[in-house]
Amino acid sequence: MTNIVPLHSSDQPVRVLQVRPCPKTGGAVKAYADIQYHSATIKGLSIVEHNSGHFVGFPSDVSKTGKRFPKVDFSEPQRSQIEKLVLDAAKNAGLI
Repeated sequence: MTNIVPLHSSDQPVRVLQVRPCPKTGGAVKAYADIQYHSATIKGLSIVEHNSGHFVGFPSDVSKTGKRFPKVDFSEPQRSQIEKLVLDAAKNAGLI
């Protein structure tokens, strides 16, 4: 038994709270998003343009050597489902 409701259920525990454009133009980052996962708010997901598509970068800290350490980490299929929700919200807002 688990106390986590799967994302693919009708009671999705994930909500996109806000999608906003990146203040810097011309870069790979096109927008930022905040989500609510169950009762936790996760701020600062980045929507990045790469080659001919977009992906969602999750918040991370950067060390002095440039190595990234994730602040939050989701396993599959939750990560893909969150990315889809965020990208769909950015498309609906006309940001990508």
